[in-house]
Amino acid sequence: MKDVWTVKYGEHTIRVVNTWTNEKLFVDGVLQDEQVGLHFSSRLFGKVKNEADEYEEIKVSVGSCFCTMQCRIFVGDSLIYTTELQTGG
Repeated sequence: MKDVWTVKYGEHTIRVVNTWTNEKLFVDGVLQDEQVGLHFSSRLFGKVKNEADEYEEIKVSVGSCFCTMQCRIFVGDSLIYTTELQTGG
């Protein structure tokens, strides 16, 4: 099993990769956080520069829900991606 979620944020690309044994957060191809091992839910953290050239916090929540994986990506306090909206859940 492998799930990949990719989101554009300004000029940046945020990518989350989930497998049976780990979760990884990449920004513009650079690994920013990783959780190793089998988890039913996990959090990943990183940073991205905004249009004002300031760093904003990235928070990612990955978890299982009824045999499917769910992903939520926040930049600052704003939800910028959720699998629930993508799948109509």
